[in-house]
Amino acid sequence: MAIEREECRSELAEPLQLSHMLGDVYVTLQQKQDYIEAKWSGHITANDVVCAAQAYLELLRSSGCPKLMNDKSDITGDWQEANDWIQFEWMPKAVAAGLRYMAHVYSHNMFSRLSARDLLTRLTPELCMQNFNEREEAEIWLAGCDTLLPPAGRAASA
Repeated sequence: MAIEREECRSELAEPLQLSHMLGDVYVTLQQKQDYIEAKWSGHITANDVVCAAQAYLELLRSSGCPKLMNDKSDITGDWQEANDWIQFEWMPKAVAAGLRYMAHVYSHNMFSRLSARDLLTRLTPELCMQNFNEREEAEIWLAGCDTLLPPAGRAASA
């Protein structure tokens, strides 16, 4: 049984940038050919993660793109307080909107890494998610997701 390759429906003309009150951008959301990218920077909080997740959900609903590259390699901060909300509020909506695969690139910041590890345990197996030390590894994994079995509860296309 073959799995149909899922493509994103359209590309954003401009990246969507979310910033703090003083103007520093903490995340840029951009649709690529095969995935939506969330590229984070600076010091982030749980509130930043919630705001970005809501913005991402709107983009996901309009594009139907099943893959997320969540690159937090350039951030600091403990955002673990957002994980309950992500697990119980955001994830069911994101999966219903079509999210199937998430590649998460670790920050070098210990608190952010711990938050990401906690998130992984909460979101799998409902969502196929992997954490990576390097972005290149995450890109390779995400590109190969077309050949992975779909998460539980989702039938493969013939």
